[in-house]
Amino acid sequence: MTEIPEHLLQRSRERRKALGLLSEGGEGGEAPAPAPAAPTEPAAVGPARPSPGSAVEPAARPAPIAVVEEQPAVTYQPPPRGPHKTRVPVWVMPVLVALPLWAFLYPGAFGNHNKTAVVDPLVIGQQVYGSAGCSGCHGAGGEGGVGPALHTGQSKLTFPNIADQINWVKNGSQSLTQGTPYGDPGREGGQRVVKEASGDMPGFGSTLSPAQIQDVVQYEREKL
Repeated sequence: MTEIPEHLLQRSRERRKALGLLSEGGEGGEAPAPAPAAPTEPAAVGPARPSPGSAVEPAARPAPIAVVEEQPAVTYQPPPRGPHKTRVPVWVMPVLVALPLWAFLYPGAFGNHNKTAVVDPLVIGQQVYGSAGCSGCHGAGGEGGVGPALHTGQSKLTFPNIADQINWVKNGSQSLTQGTPYGDPGREGGQRVVKEASGDMPGFGSTLSPAQIQDVVQYEREKL
């Protein structure tokens, strides 16, 4: 039999005394034996209740479980690079250097070398008049200078016949002495006269072709 604790017996006496079930004389005596307790179902197992007046210590909280998050697998990616520079082949450098030279020489090497031939006798005569030195004595426009004027038809007045003027340009006055007249005797204002002792007009028969002499004479008669 289980022994009933004293504090439970004391509490039972006080309860009975309060209900008038315990006589005065029986306060100090033995309490009647309690009736056998009816069999009861076993009490549910649970946490023991603390006795009154005793300090209840709070139960320690379980330590939190650290949750480890699974990190996603990291795939290595190389850092982006700048635009890839293609190296220029070595053989390209001479080509780049030669291109400007080729562009300069191409027109001359493969161009049309056939120059347009000048067939107009007046155009050829004008060129000869400037290149042979006629303009240096008679003026660029035939206005005269060291030599007599040729413009405004003066050539035709001196040499009405074109053949006489051609001979004059070809032979000159180197064989004539100073004061020798030449040209048309009936020229208005009189004939031209050689002014220099060694002659005024050089001969161009040795420097110009007959065609050039004829062209320059025609130019002097028709354009000046």
